[in-house]
Amino acid sequence: MQKRTTLTTLLLLAVLLLAACAPAAQPAAPAAGEAAAPAGPKAGGTLTLSLGDDFVTFHPYYDVTNAQIKPVFFEAPIRISDAGDFEPWLAESWEEGEDGLSVTLHLRQGIKFHNGRELTADDVVWSVDYARNTEIGHHLSDRFQTCTGAEKIDDYTVKINYSEHTASQLDGIARLYIFPQEAAETIDTVPVGTGPFKFIEWIPGDSMTAERFEDYWREGLPYLDKIVVKPIPDEQARLVNLKSGSIDALVGVPLSEKAGLAQEEGMVVGEAPAGFTFYAFIMNVNAPPFDNVKVRQAFQYAINREEISETAFHGQATPLLVPYPKTSWAYAPDLEDYYTYDPEKAKALLAEAGYPDGFSVQMLIRGTGGPHLDQAQVFQQQLAAIGVQVELVPTELPQYWPLLFDSNFSIVSHATGDATVDPSGLFEGAACCRPFRNFFGITENQDDWFPEYEQVILQAREENDQAARKEHYHRALEILLEQAWTIPTVWDQTVHAYKSEVQDFRVDMDGLLWLGETWLDR
Repeated sequence: MQKRTTLTTLLLLAVLLLAACAPAAQPAAPAAGEAAAPAGPKAGGTLTLSLGDDFVTFHPYYDVTNAQIKPVFFEAPIRISDAGDFEPWLAESWEEGEDGLSVTLHLRQGIKFHNGRELTADDVVWSVDYARNTEIGHHLSDRFQTCTGAEKIDDYTVKINYSEHTASQLDGIARLYIFPQEAAETIDTVPVGTGPFKFIEWIPGDSMTAERFEDYWREGLPYLDKIVVKPIPDEQARLVNLKSGSIDALVGVPLSEKAGLAQEEGMVVGEAPAGFTFYAFIMNVNAPPFDNVKVRQAFQYAINREEISETAFHGQATPLLVPYPKTSWAYAPDLEDYYTYDPEKAKALLAEAGYPDGFSVQMLIRGTGGPHLDQAQVFQQQLAAIGVQVELVPTELPQYWPLLFDSNFSIVSHATGDATVDPSGLFEGAACCRPFRNFFGITENQDDWFPEYEQVILQAREENDQAARKEHYHRALEILLEQAWTIPTVWDQTVHAYKSEVQDFRVDMDGLLWLGETWLDR
């Protein structure tokens, strides 16, 4: 036995010696037509991209045109991961109070703002107060309705307090982009945060430029030297610029071009996950004739969502009626057939409402082209079949948002919703459905159905038991459908594209661009 072991050992040593003396194996060459894999991240270079229209504001608490650029400049204590849960960001950890009335954040030390000052607990306390201030008019106050403020425990510890159990408190904190108080007066035009890139300049109608933030807290990042964003509103013009090399990436690939572009050599096409934001037609319930619920219901029966998907979205968008994704525990499959395509029923409802011959109405369009106009053109034809004549009013975005916020319209072609971990987001963040700061007049129906709608939403937010919360949300969805002011059409599926040398181009489930780890293989 001993001899056999010794012989085996000698043979093994001989094999190892021969292997050591042999020339090193070379990596296999890529097959013909196959690109070699990138060696790894490279520092340097300028990424030029287009998001479509020009900026309206850089303020991180407004969800308007080009809001997807926020993470370039701003960051929050936590963020929503690609897996759909929360992960530490500016805060290295957090704890939720046992009573559900507080969240304690433990901030990372040494994080700097673009103006050179260190981020501390004082900045978070101020940001919470700013976020819950409803007089400013920004969108983030929707997420902090039950927040009573924040208190500084020490320089790097903050406790955020709530008046009642709030299931969506972490969703709100994930959108609490921190910026210095001294930058508040100019934050609309000069973004200052803790993000990987520092603002250089914005030339309206021409470009926005940002450079690498040398004091960024994530060591070794970002890789890029600069980011340049060019406004190119026309979809086809954006594609031409991408193919010619004038830009490296774009957001908003026309769905008709998606498949063909993906086949082109040197192009990469991707999309944000569907199921969080959706396209819709939304009616102002205080503007005649939409102050009559039968007219609103008639429009629900008049719409053919499948035709809109096939025609306006080239068959690549999923129609919906209930604005919850099927993956949500609050999804209500029993409501999916609440309305079906039935033009004759639509005509009968119009007659009952006093419009047997139909009527004429203007429809406000978000922007001057793209999906909002495309879906409106299809619906315009469908409404003509029940005697309703619709004049489409495409509107440049700087003029569109004030009209929307002031409820200065009868019906609008819009998109709404946002990505949240908790399903309360639909009724707290989506403009169409929230029972406060609502642009569609629903809060003024105090003597009718609105009080119950508001109450079940509040009960769902305060309740701990998931089954009970689901019942409350189910009733809220029923009222949303009964009163019919929102006509969901299809899930939003924003498509982006970039040159193959662009690596790690990350778009999250909310459509936000995370370019801190993006690099160029050039």
